[in-house]
Amino acid sequence: MLAAGAVGGLFLLGMGEVVSRLDEPAPLLFWLPTLWGGAALVLVGSFRSNGRTSVSKAFVIVGGVLGLAPSMWTLVMPLLIITLLVRAAVGGAGPEVTAAS
Repeated sequence: MLAAGAVGGLFLLGMGEVVSRLDEPAPLLFWLPTLWGGAALVLVGSFRSNGRTSVSKAFVIVGGVLGLAPSMWTLVMPLLIITLLVRAAVGGAGPEVTAAS
């Protein structure tokens, strides 16, 4: 849920930059790779289904750091991304399955 919020927020910030910079597209060379690239890496890292959690954590951390720089001007996104980074670094790698009693 946390990763989905970060991915959605980064994607929407990227769309906002595209719409606001249609007349001057040069700054998009910074905004789109950092926002959409970060969102793509977090998406791939957080929803990977195989057992290699170290690669998934690396994708989430790199994507979060990449998306953190252009979203620092907002209030919610930095907190969301930092929380995601801490959770990925500590070891919160996906939902745990427990047996029903």
